[in-house]
Amino acid sequence: MVDYESLDDQQLIQRVSQVDKDALEALYVRYQTPVYSLAMFMLKQPALAEEATQDIFLNIWLKAGSFNSERGQPKSWIMSVAHHKIVDVIRSRRRTIVNTDPADYETLDLLPAAGASTEAQVEQTLERERIMRALATIPESQREVIMLAYFEGYSQSEMAEKLDQPLGTVKTRVRLAMQKLRLALENDGHE
Repeated sequence: MVDYESLDDQQLIQRVSQVDKDALEALYVRYQTPVYSLAMFMLKQPALAEEATQDIFLNIWLKAGSFNSERGQPKSWIMSVAHHKIVDVIRSRRRTIVNTDPADYETLDLLPAAGASTEAQVEQTLERERIMRALATIPESQREVIMLAYFEGYSQSEMAEKLDQPLGTVKTRVRLAMQKLRLALENDGHE
C-alpha cells in the first residue's frame, strides 16, 4: 500500500498521469485551499469558486502527463492550471464580477487561530474584512502579486516566472501594491 502523504508533489503528479485516483485525492487535500482561495479571489462568488476548483482538479487529472519538472515546480504548475481555468471562467461570463462581501473570503488563510478568545476572533475577523476591502480597491495587476506573495507564498522570482514578467516589473508592482494597500487601510480609519 502506498503512503500518499509521504510522496512529494512531483511524485503525486507522476502517479496522477498514470491514472492513480488516490494520488489525485492526495493532491486535492494539499492544494484545495490555495486553489479555492485563488478562485474565490478572482471570481468573488463562492458557488463559482467551488465549481472552478472542481474543474481545476479535473484539468490536473487530464493534464498531469504534460507536467515537466524541468520547466518549474509542481506547485507553480498546479497554480498555473488553476489561474488559466479561472481566467477561462471569467472570459466565459464576459462581465466583471464585483463582490467585496468579506464573508465570501472566509477560506483565505486569515481565519482566527483555533483556541483564540472570542474578542481576538472578532478583532481578527474585522481585520480580515478591512484587508479584503482594501485589496478590492487596488488594480488587478497589483492585487495579483499581493495574492501570489502573501496568500500563495510565491517569491518575487517565482512570480516573475509565473507571470512571464521581468523581475523588476514584479518588484515595482509589489512595491506599488503595498503602498496602495497601506493607503487604503489608512483611509479605512485604522493604523
